[in-house]
Amino acid sequence: HVHVGIPKDAIAKMDQADQATSTERPSLKVAIVGGGITGACAASTLLRRASHTTQVDLFDQGQRGPGGRASHRRAEYTYTESSNNLRFDHGCQFFRADTPKFQEHVSEWMERGFVREWDGAFATDASDADHRVSADRGFFGMPSSPPFYVGSDGMNSVVLGVLDMCCLKNSNSNPHALRIHRGTRVATMERNQNTGKWSLYGTSGEIAYHDTPETKVAANSSGGRQRLGRSPDHEYDVVILTDVSSSFGSWHRASAGVPESFASKVRERCGARVPLFTAMVAFESRLTAPFDAASFVQDDTIWFAARSSSKPGLGSAGDDDDDDQETCDCWTIVSTPEYALAKIEETPMQDAKTGAFIPQPPSYLSSVPGPDLEGAFRNALSSPDGVLGRDGAALDEDAMPKTVYLDAQRWGSALPCHRNSESSTRQVISGVPYDGKRMSLAPTKVETRRMERGDTYKDDANFLADDDLGLIQAGDMVSVYTPGFEGAALSGMDAAEHVLGLLLGREKKQCRSS
Repeated sequence: HVHVGIPKDAIAKMDQADQATSTERPSLKVAIVGGGITGACAASTLLRRASHTTQVDLFDQGQRGPGGRASHRRAEYTYTESSNNLRFDHGCQFFRADTPKFQEHVSEWMERGFVREWDGAFATDASDADHRVSADRGFFGMPSSPPFYVGSDGMNSVVLGVLDMCCLKNSNSNPHALRIHRGTRVATMERNQNTGKWSLYGTSGEIAYHDTPETKVAANSSGGRQRLGRSPDHEYDVVILTDVSSSFGSWHRASAGVPESFASKVRERCGARVPLFTAMVAFESRLTAPFDAASFVQDDTIWFAARSSSKPGLGSAGDDDDDDQETCDCWTIVSTPEYALAKIEETPMQDAKTGAFIPQPPSYLSSVPGPDLEGAFRNALSSPDGVLGRDGAALDEDAMPKTVYLDAQRWGSALPCHRNSESSTRQVISGVPYDGKRMSLAPTKVETRRMERGDTYKDDANFLADDDLGLIQAGDMVSVYTPGFEGAALSGMDAAEHVLGLLLGREKKQCRSS
C-alpha cells in the first residue's frame, strides 16, 4: 500500500483486512495500469461511487512510487560538513483548474491539505507587446493566467493524497477495496474466452523500471510471465490503461501487450506526442534571479524554470517543520519540445538493429541534456537579450553561484500534441509520432479534432473504450481537453464513471432476469 498521513490504527485495520478473506465477493474487479493522476482519479471515482461492490488493483511501474509525470525527486548533497536535502518536481511543475468539475475536486483536495495554491514571483521573457506569442507558446498560462496549484509536499503528493482518500474512505466498510502494486510492470494481457475476463502478467522490482539496463531485463528468468494480482487465479472484468505507451510494441518498456485491435485505435486517437527533458540543478547558494518561476517563450532550448523552495512545503522559509536551513538553491528547468525532439532523434529509444529498448543512462542525462539546459538557463539570466536583460537587470555570469548538483530526466510522452493542430513539425522516430511544436496550454477547455480532409468534430467521450472487450484507455493523451494535468485527471474520472455505468447496466439486467 501507499499511505501518506494515514493514522497507524487505520493502516493496521486495512492490512488485516487485506490478509483476511472477504465474505462478500465484489461485483466488479478493475485493474488500473498506471499510477499517475489519471489512475488515481479513476480509482477514487470508482471507490467513491461503488466501494461496496468494486475491487480495484492499481499497478504502478514507477521506481519512486505512484505519481507518473507528477513525480518528485529527493537527493542529498554534502558541502562543508552540512548535508542538504535537495528536492525537485522533475515532471509536472504545477497544474490548472479551469473547469467547474475539476475546481470542485481541487477545492476538496485543498481542504484536505495535500494541494495548495502556488503564489510566487513569476516572469516571462516575452515583452509587453508579445501577448499573442506568450499565449501561443507560454507554459500553461504562466505567468499571466493564475491561479496555479501544486502538491503541498511535492507534486507527487497530489496523487498520493487522492489514493489515500480511497484508503481512508474504505478503511472500515471495505478496506480491501484498493490494492496498490508498486514497482510493477504489466507486460502481457490475456483474455479468458469463456469468462471474458482478463489476466495480467508482468514483472516487479528493478527489472520493471524504465531506466533499468536491457541486459538485466533480458536476464530475468520469468520473461515477464509473473501472474499479477491478489491471487494466482485473479481475473479482472475491466482494465483501465492510463499510459498510451501500453499500446506500443513489445520492445517498449511500458508496453502492456494490449490486443492490437484496441491498441491500433489508441494510437490513432493519440496522434503525436510532445517530448520534453527536465534538468534538476542545485546552485551552491541562492541565485539572485528576481523571480521564482519563468516561462521562456523566446528561447529555443528552455521553456520553463522554477525554484523549488518557492513552492509550498518545499522551502525552508515559512515552513515550521523544516529545522535545517537550506543553503543550496534547487531549480527544475524544462526544455522546449524542439530541443527534446532533436535529442531523441540523435539518441532514440529503440536500437535500430536489434529493436531493443534503450533506456537513457544517468551518464548520458547528466552529460548532455542536463548541461545543455543548465547552460541555457544561465545564458537566459545573464544575456542582455534574456528574461532580465530588457530591464537592464541581467545577472553577471561570473558572479552566479556554481552548480553543485545536476541531473536530468527524459519524458518521451510528456504531453499529447494538440488535437486540433495541423503541424509541419511532426516526425516519426522508432515508429512513434512526435511533434516539437509549442501551442497554447491555457485555459483547459474541450478541443475539437481536425481531420485530414479539414473537417473538425468533437469526440463524445473523454476516453477510449471497447465495452465488449472490457478495455478502456484514459489520460490526457486521449482526452478531449487541452493537454495537461487537468485533462488527464478528468479523463480518469470520466472513464471510471463509464465503468460504473456498465456495472449498473449489468446489475439491472441481472435483476430483470431473476
